Order: sequence, then structure tokens, then C-alpha cells
Amino acid sequence: MAKIKDIASDLFNLGKGIGLAKEATGAQQDFSLDKFTGKIQERNSLARANRFVVKIAAPAWAVGQADTVNDLMFFCDAVNLPGASIVPVDIKKQGYGTFDRRASNIIPEEVTVSVMLDSAGKNLTFFHQWLANIVNMNASLGEDGAVNGASVGEVYYRDHYLSPKIEIEVYDTAARLTNKVTCFDVWPSQVSPVSLGWTQNDEFARVQINFQLRYFTEQNAEVAIGSDPRELSAFEQLLRIGQSAKALKSSFKTPNNVGDVINVVSNGQTFLKALGGKI
Repeated sequence: MAKIKDIASDLFNLGKGIGLAKEATGAQQDFSLDKFTGKIQERNSLARANRFVVKIAAPAWAVGQADTVNDLMFFCDAVNLPGASIVPVDIKKQGYGTFDRRASNIIPEEVTVSVMLDSAGKNLTFFHQWLANIVNMNASLGEDGAVNGASVGEVYYRDHYLSPKIEIEVYDTAARLTNKVTCFDVWPSQVSPVSLGWTQNDEFARVQINFQLRYFTEQNAEVAIGSDPRELSAFEQLLRIGQSAKALKSSFKTPNNVGDVINVVSNGQTFLKALGGKI
């Protein structure tokens, strides 16, 4: 009798559950996890902050230092994409009453570049020379002494110390150019001090430079999503292999969980694909 009662109770609960069941319509809502992940994949996933290249054009004073300037792209390990601030002004239309806030001017934000120093000392020397070619601070020749036509404390002509442009190129995980920001009329306003210490055995010396700019432009490369494979340029291959090798090296550790094992396998496959010349 007890079994019959249990069976009847189960059938009643089953029928009650079927009656209360509702159609799953979460995927058709304005916002759902499926649509969220789908929209991200439509844009080739999210951008990685470690895939970029910084190119600094040589200023007029840097004659004969083309190799040092061109090599800086391999030593720049951090940079910020510039922004801008619009200065508002308060206006009274009739000279009285409430304020009407409007735009008056735009000020581009400075670009901060972190540069790893080479053991030959050329990178640090270059930026110190750049400062010295903006304002002459060399007082070793006395107050009346001149260096390159400028007395102590005198500012050089603008065309002498300006860099025509700094280009910041952003790449996706397939080493394809996605965005290019070009800053024009650039000059360093600050070269930060370099920290050294006997305890910094596993660290590289770096210098941080703040650049002022007149204006910047941004260009989107309109990367084709799901396009056919194409041949990579020599530079794109170098960038892609270097990034894949770094990820593979960082994953070489004793796996602590399933995620670590997946990372090792995934990074290994990515590195093998990077050795090919296609995306």
C-alpha cells in the first residue's frame, strides 16, 4: 500500500511539474549570455593589451642616430594610447540667468612610454640628449657658454627638437594590424629617473618618458573576420612567433590544475601555427 502511495505521489508531482513548466526564452531576450558571447566573437574576441608596437620618428637634432631610433620599437614594453580632454566654458546667453556649458578647446593627453635600457647604454643616452636639445642645461662652459647655438637655460627652436610623429600599432592574436594611432609634433616633457638596486637581480632597468603632442589621429584597419588565410609579412611573422614563444615559455611549469594543462597544450599549438606564414 505504501508503494502505491509513493507512486501516486510521484505521478502527481510529475504532472504538477509539467503543468508549471515554462518555455525557455532566455536566449531571445534583449540581453543574454549567448548573445553576449556571440557579439564578442563577432569582433574576433577581446583585444589583448600586450600586442603593440611603438615607432618613434627621429627628431631633427638626431643626425646619425637612425639605428638607435629605429631599434627603440624592440625596447618599448609599455605605452598608453592617447586620449583628449575638451575644455568646457560657461556662457550666459543673455548675460544673465543659468549657464550654458559649451566646448571651447581640446587638449590631447600626453603619451607615456616605458623603454627597457640596453646594456650598451644607447637608449638612455638618446633620451638624455633629447632633453638637452630642448633646453640647454649644460653649464660647464659658464653662463655665457653656448651649446649648438643656445646659451644656458635657453630653449632651442621648435623644429630642432620635435619628432614628426610617434606611431602606436595594435595587433590582434593573429598578428594582424587592427588599429594605428599616430601622434604628431611630439617631444619629451619628462624623462623619469632610473631606479637601480643591488637587490634587483631579476629585473631590467627601465626609463619612463612622457611625451607631449599637438594632435593625434586614429585609423582602424577593418580586419576581415573569418577571412581566407593570407601570407603574413616578415614583421608580422616575427611579432607572432615572439608572442607565441613567450606564452609557451610562461606555460612551462608544473601543472597545478586542468587549466594549466590546457594552457600548455593550447600555447604549444599556437606556437606551431605561428611558425607557418599564414593566419
